[in-house]
Amino acid sequence: MKKNVILIIGSIFLVLLLSWTVAAQEEPEVNSADEELANGDNKEVVLEQADSIRYDAQNEVFIAQGGVVAIEGKSRIECEKLEFNLKENTGVFQEKVVVRRDKTEINSQIMRGDFDQDLYFFEGEVILRKEREEEDGTSTIVWSAPSLTFEADTERAWSEGGVEIVWKDTSIQAQKAFYYPEDEESGEPEKIVLAGETLISEADREIEAEGATYYLDSEVLEAEKVIRATFQIEKK
Repeated sequence: MKKNVILIIGSIFLVLLLSWTVAAQEEPEVNSADEELANGDNKEVVLEQADSIRYDAQNEVFIAQGGVVAIEGKSRIECEKLEFNLKENTGVFQEKVVVRRDKTEINSQIMRGDFDQDLYFFEGEVILRKEREEEDGTSTIVWSAPSLTFEADTERAWSEGGVEIVWKDTSIQAQKAFYYPEDEESGEPEKIVLAGETLISEADREIEAEGATYYLDSEVLEAEKVIRATFQIEKK
């Protein structure tokens, strides 16, 4: 009887020991913070360079001045003064602001960044330059406006209150402009959508309309509510 009891106890202990061993070999549980970090959802702004910095620990705000360089994701941001709120994950970049991201460069006097939303708000003599690769080389879109919003994650951009765009031989003036990069998943082509009073000029044509869409890859223009259209015809 004692042998049977000992055998039963020994069998139970062996089963428990095996179960503990298997559990110990399993991967540890990953908490939500670790998952966000692994998936790249956690965001940070790295202050790479500045002449001086003042940090308010109570309000979690720092002010950096002089030759400021900050890195946020793929964006490199330069300015002369930066005020950053660590609680809200927002920053105000002032004076000689330059943002470089891949083949896009944006210059302005002020840039307000909402890094939770991946949005940059530019004000004051804004100039966006975007280099495009093409079969026969490269071309550059030059976009000038008093203000511009740039979505860093998608690289969409839009301006209201007047905008001028120059690309190759085309000059565009419009009240509003929206840039959409190519979306391979949906099949949407790269384009600029224009709204309000719009004037598109080239060497051999000029179109005035209430809105238009310019498809960059095919260089096709679709205008709406055309007010006037002029095409120069060369005599043979």
